[in-house]
Amino acid sequence: MIHAQYNPGRSRGFTMFYTSVLVLVIFLLSLSLIRFTLMTQLSSVSYEYEFGALQAAEAGIQKALFCLNTTEGTNCGGAYSITYTGETDVDFGDNSFTTVVTGSGSLRDIESTGTTSTGRFVKLYAKVSSIPDTDEMALGFALQSGNAGAHLENGATINGTLYANGDVECVSTQAVVDGDIFVAKSGGWIDGCQVNYHAYADIILDCNVNGHAYYRNDPADIAGTTVGGTKYPSSPTPTTEDLPEPDYGFWQTSAEAGGTISGDHTVTDGQSIGPIKVDGNLIFEAGASVTITGPIWAVGDVTTGNGTTLQLDPAYTEYSTVILADDTADPAGGGHITLDNGTSVLGTGDPQSHIMFISTNQSLDETDAALDIANNAAGAVFLAPDGVLRLRNNAGAKSLSAKKLWLDNNAVVTYVESDLADIKFSNSPSAAWGLVGGSWRMAN
Repeated sequence: MIHAQYNPGRSRGFTMFYTSVLVLVIFLLSLSLIRFTLMTQLSSVSYEYEFGALQAAEAGIQKALFCLNTTEGTNCGGAYSITYTGETDVDFGDNSFTTVVTGSGSLRDIESTGTTSTGRFVKLYAKVSSIPDTDEMALGFALQSGNAGAHLENGATINGTLYANGDVECVSTQAVVDGDIFVAKSGGWIDGCQVNYHAYADIILDCNVNGHAYYRNDPADIAGTTVGGTKYPSSPTPTTEDLPEPDYGFWQTSAEAGGTISGDHTVTDGQSIGPIKVDGNLIFEAGASVTITGPIWAVGDVTTGNGTTLQLDPAYTEYSTVILADDTADPAGGGHITLDNGTSVLGTGDPQSHIMFISTNQSLDETDAALDIANNAAGAVFLAPDGVLRLRNNAGAKSLSAKKLWLDNNAVVTYVESDLADIKFSNSPSAAWGLVGGSWRMAN
């Protein structure tokens, strides 16, 4: 029988081998752990620095918003509101930020760079806006009437289009429409007018039409009319166009936000007014120069004296606002607007800026007009959706809309599409500056 013999040297060799392998594994694991710990610490430090830079850049955006909205610049590097263009190396804890603000009008771009003490930086971009709340009313025509139509005396001139949902009557062809006339009424007519462009109505009588004539029956519905262009009998009746529709609740609430004056109120020379509700009649004193600083709602009549000047606050820039006469308790008898001789109505100076006068009075009698305009209203637009709007001798305006229009001798309306097609009626010069949604981003 053969017996295995124990070899202590060989056993020690295996033990040392396994021990060495174990030590090596432990050593490698230790190195990996140390490396992981170091990398984690480095990543943590890197993240901390990057996060600090991001926080500083975000603080720069917020500081820029604060300075655009403030009215005092002591903490904004000497400039504030719309004059603020940013700051350089503003301390934010151990870090800092630099901002650059560019743009004009109601939009601005903000670039903010946050920098750590070690030189790490993050750059952010954002857009901000101060566009105020608005009431979108489209003014597509020089004159627009409802179903009560329009009446033009001798010498009345419309530089633009007259669109009527009722009949159009001119006293003679000395009443001139330097544009088109549309009558959107079945069986409706244009009578006795000088039309320098085209005429569209079922019946066109005793007119001079320099352009084309679109009418119903030939020759009965074109009798007495001279047509310089082409006659188009059997033409369809033009489509009815709605008058501009104000958001009355918006304007009433906006005016009331500035407070309420009980009873009648007279505005004197050098004063500013608006936003305000006048729970009575509103009178602008003769010869007074008045700044309109917000929407006005008079629960009664609005009148101006001879030589009154009303100008919209220049802070409105390209925006317009409203003076509303709305007697909710007596719409048949109250809510008249009367602009006396020599009254001047001006916007801010921007061609798209105007004051709109709105009367809700329901009178269709031109001797008791809902809205009665004397002259010099070059910066104004007028609306009487339920009554008659009368433009008197030598009066001027940008745009008129009413249930019934009445133009006296030599009254002039000049519609400039670029001034009125995109008009924006606002309840304030501007809103607080705020971020434009989706515009905040980090530089690549």
